[in-house]
Amino acid sequence: MSKRYEQLEKLVSELTTDLRKFYDDGNKAAGTRARKALLELKNWAHEVRKEISAQRAAAQKKTPSTKAAPKKAPPRKK
Repeated sequence: MSKRYEQLEKLVSELTTDLRKFYDDGNKAAGTRARKALLELKNWAHEVRKEISAQRAAAQKKTPSTKAAPKKAPPRKK
């Protein structure tokens, strides 16, 4: 977890710097870097989502379901 959190902090800090340069100073090159950082952030988020899903699926396989089986409806009266 701490590794992923450090990666997130680094991505966001780089992005913040470039966004400020782009919006406040009008630096077009910073806008390009910001777009690249946003794409990296998107890819990072996608990787983390896959890891979370994989861990969740693995945890569900290890532990049996604690949910009760659904009850059957009573027979219909004629």
